[in-house]
Amino acid sequence: MKLKCTYTGGGGTEHDAGIWEKKETPKTITLTLLEEPFFEPNYNIVKVKKETRNEKRGDIRYHGYGDVLIDNEDGTYTAYPQQCGIPYYFEPL
Repeated sequence: MKLKCTYTGGGGTEHDAGIWEKKETPKTITLTLLEEPFFEPNYNIVKVKKETRNEKRGDIRYHGYGDVLIDNEDGTYTAYPQQCGIPYYFEPL
């Protein structure tokens, strides 16, 4: 599945973060950068473990390998690579 990615920088400005691909295995969910925007983004992979699924906060969150992925249950995802404060937003193409 291909996804368009954006992130919100300081001051609330939205930036293009390229085209990504989502792959799932029985144990992991991996988002990998396929097409870079005009600049190289800070991250090019987000990988989480399915076994870390947590629904206690009212949403579906996965953790692992330093990353956090929130499944918004509408086909979109929000990721915090390396648990950083900048959210990356993914939506299907």
